[in-house]
Amino acid sequence: MDSLIEHTDRAARGAAIRRDPRGLAISAGADSAILAVEQAIESMLSYFGDPLQALDQAIAADPGWVHPHTLKAAVLLTLAEYEPACEARECLDRAEGLARGANERERAHLVAARTVAQGDWERGCELWDAILVRWPLDSAALLFAHLFDFYRGDALNLRRRPQRVLPHWSRGLPLYGYVLGMQAFGLEESGQYGEAEETGRAALEVNRRDPWAVHAVAHVHEMQGRHAEGARWLGTRQADWAVDNGFAYHNWFHAALFQLENMDLAAALDTYDAHLADATDMALQRVDGTAVLWRLQLLGVDVDVRFERLAGYWRTEAPDAGFYAFNDLHALVAGIGAGSSPASAAGRERLLAALAEPSSAGASNQAMSAQVGLPLARAWLDYARGDWPSAAEGLFRVRDRAHAFGGSHAQRDILTQTLLDAAIRAGDRALATHVLNERCPAKASTPLTAYWRERIGALAAAQPGQ
Repeated sequence: MDSLIEHTDRAARGAAIRRDPRGLAISAGADSAILAVEQAIESMLSYFGDPLQALDQAIAADPGWVHPHTLKAAVLLTLAEYEPACEARECLDRAEGLARGANERERAHLVAARTVAQGDWERGCELWDAILVRWPLDSAALLFAHLFDFYRGDALNLRRRPQRVLPHWSRGLPLYGYVLGMQAFGLEESGQYGEAEETGRAALEVNRRDPWAVHAVAHVHEMQGRHAEGARWLGTRQADWAVDNGFAYHNWFHAALFQLENMDLAAALDTYDAHLADATDMALQRVDGTAVLWRLQLLGVDVDVRFERLAGYWRTEAPDAGFYAFNDLHALVAGIGAGSSPASAAGRERLLAALAEPSSAGASNQAMSAQVGLPLARAWLDYARGDWPSAAEGLFRVRDRAHAFGGSHAQRDILTQTLLDAAIRAGDRALATHVLNERCPAKASTPLTAYWRERIGALAAAQPGQ
């Protein structure tokens, strides 16, 4: 415990300055609260354990310390849902009453979290980055900015933000490996696949139970069309990422993507049933389940009953709908996948209204909804109506800027595959070929690419002379 406290000249400084394990000054008054916050931060980074529970323990141990309240609010905000955001605002209100006893860095965290809670995600990331300029070992500021970079589709800062702080870190510092894991994902989303894989593997040498680093390397396999190798990668490390881990559902999503790339549809369906069908508590989980089922449906698998069940977990009414456009689009896709029941039809109309007038959102999501979410929703509704040319045109027009509403390249591939299907159904062989060419050379020889090529070839046979 002595390592958490810097003993100073009490006459000159008034009292001992407490520090966290990376040497950052903190205003805590209880050692047990410091340890609980450290446990919470590691849980945030590793997805092992419950960070909210640990932060509640810190609050109980030291009720006057502002930082656990702020961190709890930020964790809730990273869920990107309306109700947790409301709870986060309550945490911030309590924190405001304790801010007088906070140090400068802790007050800066409070301002950043409040800004995000007000709906300005971009400015919140700027404020967390300002913390990192002065305190580059602040792992919480790095993590929160990293997650909201992801939600905003900011691949540049997914790479650069960890890059800017890494020279200040060293292998001997607690949590160092997680910073490498974040760097690996940012490199992958920036297309630097070789460096991303190398960095992800280096992170796992520090801590083999880092699911974010496992995930980053899985992304590299996905983007390079190395589906068989990627499946082995996840399979051989399954004990490290799949047991009692809050991120496991997303790595199972990647396992399903590898199976889909191999056109092993039965295996992908089994993965959904075993690991994604009941992962419905959070929108982040429902997004992955929806995406796997939709891909299966595009490939001709009957998943209507599964879609009906999953669609029932999505909230299609404001203020839940209209909070984050990426989630709203997936809720709409689930409703379309569930068929033409009155409930599904009503849900679609509510979601469209929420995307058009996102009443619960701040400035960031209003822009996402207007520029990306709403146009994509309209294209998907054209698809649901069987208006294939309009669906293909709408998807093609928006797809290249769709990164602006978040998600990864792998997640947004649902747009490309839906565009391919719509173009083929519309009889637009030129557009389908044009889009399929993107999968080459990385995925030129995968069974999924062969499937799309065969469908385009069948279209060509039915349209001689065109």
